[in-house]
Amino acid sequence: MNEANELIEKLKQYYKVATSQELAEKIGVAQTTVSGWKQRNSVNAVRRKIYELGLEIDLDNKTPHDNKKLENEYLIDQAIFTAKRGLQNIFDGNLIDTYWNKPAKDILTEVIGRIDKDDETYTVDNSKNRLIDKIEEAEVYWFKNPLKASRKKLLSTLLRKYFSKVEVYVMIKYSDEVFDYVGYLGTSKKPKIEEKI
Repeated sequence: MNEANELIEKLKQYYKVATSQELAEKIGVAQTTVSGWKQRNSVNAVRRKIYELGLEIDLDNKTPHDNKKLENEYLIDQAIFTAKRGLQNIFDGNLIDTYWNKPAKDILTEVIGRIDKDDETYTVDNSKNRLIDKIEEAEVYWFKNPLKASRKKLLSTLLRKYFSKVEVYVMIKYSDEVFDYVGYLGTSKKPKIEEKI
C-alpha cells in the first residue's frame, strides 16, 4: 500500500484540486517532486511538507512498513532536503560573488543533466568524485568565450567543501527534486558543454 499516495490525496482534498500539477503549484514544489513522492512512497517527505506548511491534516492512518525501507527512504529524503538547502545557500545567498555564481550554477546544471539517473554505477561512495571529475573535464563555453578553469575549480571546491557524498548522490539520482526550487532552474541560459572524446 502506498501511504505517500494516500497523504497526497489528502493534500489534494485539502486544497480542493484534482491533479498533481495543481497540487504542486499550491504547495510550492515541482510536479516531478510530487511524482517522485508517489513512486518512492516517500511518506516522510510528504509529512515534512505538511508540517512545513502548517496544515492540520490527519496523519494517523499508518500502515505497516519494512523498517529498513523506511530508514533508507528517510535518509534519501533528508539528503534531498539538505542538498537543496546547500544549493540555496551557495547560489541564492552571498557565499560567492555573483560574477562567479551564474556560470558555476549553469555548469552544475548542465553536467548533472547529462548524467543518466538510472546508471547503477553511481553509488553514494563514488558519486561525489565522479561528478567533480566530470565538471573538471568538461569544456565549457560562455558567450563563445572559453570559461577559465578557475570557474570550474570554484564549483569543484564548493562541492567538496559544502556537500556530503549522500547529498551529491541525490543531486544526481533525484535531480528533479533537488533542483526544483524557484530561482534555480529556468533563470539562466545554460552553457554549451562539449564532451571530450
